[in-house]
Parts: sequence; C-alpha cells; structure tokens
Amino acid sequence: MPTLVITGATLVPAPGVGSPLDGLELRIDSSGITQLGGTPVNAWQIPWAACRDVRVGRVQGWVLLAVSFGALRYRWEIPNDGVPGGPDTVADALGTLVGAKPMVRGVRRARRRG
Repeated sequence: MPTLVITGATLVPAPGVGSPLDGLELRIDSSGITQLGGTPVNAWQIPWAACRDVRVGRVQGWVLLAVSFGALRYRWEIPNDGVPGGPDTVADALGTLVGAKPMVRGVRRARRRG
C-alpha cells in the first residue's frame, strides 16, 4: 500500500499531557503512523506494533483517528479536505493495515469547529 499523506491534522493529546497541536502532516503506511510539523516543529513515528485499539470515526466534516500506545490515548482531528481520496480513505487504509475499528465513544465529545 502506498503512503497515505494527510494534511491539516490536529493532535489532541490525552488529558493532562499537553495542548492540542495543529498544522500537522500525518503519513500512514505499512510501518506505522508518522507525525510531522506543528509549532514547535516536531517529527515522530509510532510503529503499528506499539499501537493498540486503533479507531476511526467521522463527525461534521472531520475524520477522527484515535490510537493508544503505552499508557496514553491520542486523537487526531483531520479535515475532510486534508485527506486525498476523501474521508473514507483513512478508515479503509487503517482497516487494511491494522484492523482499525469504528469509533464508538468520543465522537460526541470531539471539538466543534466553526
């Protein structure tokens, strides 16, 4: 599978870990998920072997991607127009790569954007 490059993502870290970080590029491929950009600029990769409970959801023009690794849960909010091929591309790619499941909680609590 080719790398899926997503733009305009916002990382919403686990409570108490830090503030949301926006302006991110995510790269999803067979090795894991890579996050690039933000202020301050950062880059890190999480291999799929370290991830558990990968979930994908959609709400009001946004794709939500949640991943647990270590003792923390992280969520990325991705604008639909930041996903080449449309919002279903993320769910399809993650379903194929890691068996991602639909998000069952948290969608109602997603940040509302104007």
